[in-house]
Amino acid sequence: MIRRPAFWLWAAACLLGGWIAFRGIGAQAAAFPAGATVGFALLAPSLAAGVWVLRRLHPVRSHPAGYALVAVAWGGLAAFGLALPANSAFQAVLGKTAGPAFTAVWGASIAAPVDEEILKLLGVALIALMAPAAVRGPLDGWGYGALAGLGFQFAENFLYVLNTIVLTGATQDASAALFSFGSRVVGGAWWSHWAMTAVGGAGLGCLLGRASRASAAVAAGALLLAMALHSWWDAPVLSGVVLLPVKGAPILLAAVAAYRLARRRYLSHFRRTVHAETARGVLVPGEGHVLAFRKWRRKERWGVPAGEPRRLLARMRADQLELIEDGLGGLERDPLAADRLRADIKLARHRLGTAGEARAA
Repeated sequence: MIRRPAFWLWAAACLLGGWIAFRGIGAQAAAFPAGATVGFALLAPSLAAGVWVLRRLHPVRSHPAGYALVAVAWGGLAAFGLALPANSAFQAVLGKTAGPAFTAVWGASIAAPVDEEILKLLGVALIALMAPAAVRGPLDGWGYGALAGLGFQFAENFLYVLNTIVLTGATQDASAALFSFGSRVVGGAWWSHWAMTAVGGAGLGCLLGRASRASAAVAAGALLLAMALHSWWDAPVLSGVVLLPVKGAPILLAAVAAYRLARRRYLSHFRRTVHAETARGVLVPGEGHVLAFRKWRRKERWGVPAGEPRRLLARMRADQLELIEDGLGGLERDPLAADRLRADIKLARHRLGTAGEARAA
């Protein structure tokens, strides 16, 4: 990854965004260390839990931890930091054209969806440029989009912790942090940035998997839908804690619907490829069932002696999953990769058989 320009663009954007964010909220954090510490201590475990859940939502195998952290870092540093001046500039222009009264009420619901959704979604595109095999379809786009949104969500929630401390007079920092955590995470995390960007990410993943006019239209439509959902959430309607589930339900439903469609597409391809590779003799009958479930692969692995046999089995299973997913598409797809993977699988199977015969002897 470090040999690709996209990696250095990601690193530079994260450093710049982190610096901008620090300049914006660093003084507040230093002024209220107790509240900032309590807020961070509450938010960090929820971030870790969210990353774990979103990675595990892949039906066959979790997204690599390194790529997941790249997406989270982009959302929490680059996208969040760059969104601060972008939103301010957008609202300044809006204030001059539509008037300060209109901007005060509707500015956030107009500026934030455009700036923030585009910035968060750029993280998915950069991951695809850094590691072309990482984003092969809408399911990958959904996952990395959700992770980028989750990182943004964490940073924004920390900002709201500090703002709540200021708004409450800075007299009870810890209580303000607890209140902000309850309203932002317990009450609003189910339909926040992760869900909005997951929808846009699914569309972008469709385009990155196989570029066509249809997939470009899907990507554009998904981005517009993500912006519309974001605008709906920020709009000054249905305000109040009691109405949060009503206002958030369309966002969560859109994210769930996008996930279900992407998951169905992935599993349909998985089954077709397993059937085709079994007919070729690359997979043996029943092997597709083992490949489709983490628990069966884990159980199978523990049933093989430690050492070289277990490493060979793990490598063979990884190559088999790579072969199945290779047909999904993606940037810079190698037309010879499938043949190489088939050869590697046959060689690993032969070595496993030899190792088994040696143990039996």
